[in-house]
Amino acid sequence: MIYEFNISTGDITVSGCNSVELQTNSFNKFNVDSVGSAGDFFYDRSIATGQSDIMLSVNGMAYAQEVPSQTQSTNELIFQVKTGDFFVKGTGVLISNSESATLNFTDTNSKNATSQISYNVGSAGTFIATGDLGTSLKDSIDGSLGADTPFSSMDYFLNGQKVYSGLGVGVEDGTLTTPLYDSSSESNGVVTSNNKDNFKYVAYKKRPRTDSVTGLNFDLYGHSFIKGRTNFYINGILQYKSNYIETYTGVTMLRSGVNCIISGEFPKNLDGDNLVLWKKKQYLN
Repeated sequence: MIYEFNISTGDITVSGCNSVELQTNSFNKFNVDSVGSAGDFFYDRSIATGQSDIMLSVNGMAYAQEVPSQTQSTNELIFQVKTGDFFVKGTGVLISNSESATLNFTDTNSKNATSQISYNVGSAGTFIATGDLGTSLKDSIDGSLGADTPFSSMDYFLNGQKVYSGLGVGVEDGTLTTPLYDSSSESNGVVTSNNKDNFKYVAYKKRPRTDSVTGLNFDLYGHSFIKGRTNFYINGILQYKSNYIETYTGVTMLRSGVNCIISGEFPKNLDGDNLVLWKKKQYLN
């Protein structure tokens, strides 16, 4: 099992801060549940105002947002997307309030009324490519963000599944020192020149001051974080906040495999009597 969690709590020196200046005032933008009604799903327009700032997950799989092209016809607007999985219409004279808050899926069979849909709102920057071992994805990232964009500043997905350390898209050995995509290293991961047309490559720009912890083994000693500001993946699938508990003791150094004895006695009140704590039980009919 491969785990990965992305933490947005400020950088190492400002861990857990909530600052407008440092762009870490984003507690309400993590793992937001989409509200559904009559088979449609909606997002909160007050926290997601753009047409490319939503990182959406349907049953744990990442869906790619694309800004649609618009063609005006008689009393209507026609929206078109090429490779994205969903889009939003934004605002305009011909767009109602309910339409502006609706998540529009390009494939109506990709979700149903019982789907678990959540989203994260981050800095705009979604890149999509297909069928070329990620080469055009690299070019689009370089063209938008600059050729010196570090690998660690992006999150990558193959067909909606998060890629661990780049393996699967040609990044040699998953290291950060190699180019974003190296088509010659076909033996790394699952993408090869023979099956490259079977994949959709998607990259998202991480929000500022995001720390990623990933590995093939469990994180036994823990990593500092602030509750509600993490995204947790297992084998590339986003885990919903209802599936796990976030706890952090603040201990930064532990030693395992050592025998110990925990001893003590009940706390006493001022009269020297043992205190007994009673938990009131509530029975529901």
